[in-house]
Amino acid sequence: MSSPYKLIIPKRVQKQLKSIPEDDALKILEKLKQLASCSLSLNIKKLAGFVNLYRFRHGNYRVVYEIQDTKMIIYVIALGHRKEIYQKLKKLF
Repeated sequence: MSSPYKLIIPKRVQKQLKSIPEDDALKILEKLKQLASCSLSLNIKKLAGFVNLYRFRHGNYRVVYEIQDTKMIIYVIALGHRKEIYQKLKKLF
């Protein structure tokens, strides 16, 4: 069964994923796959001040992504420790 949404993880986010402990990285990838298959049992929150940005958490890590419903795409924007992820977002936007 294919996922309803296509998951796009840019190279810079893949690099961020490699920089965290492997166990956490594998669990985050699994949660991203669940998200793409529309399994919404994750702790998802819409980010204030942004139109289509959401985040989910895994322990001390946050994954920020954009949902493009018209194209059926989930685009991962950033991943990082909860203490630094929002500073990364400010630099990107």
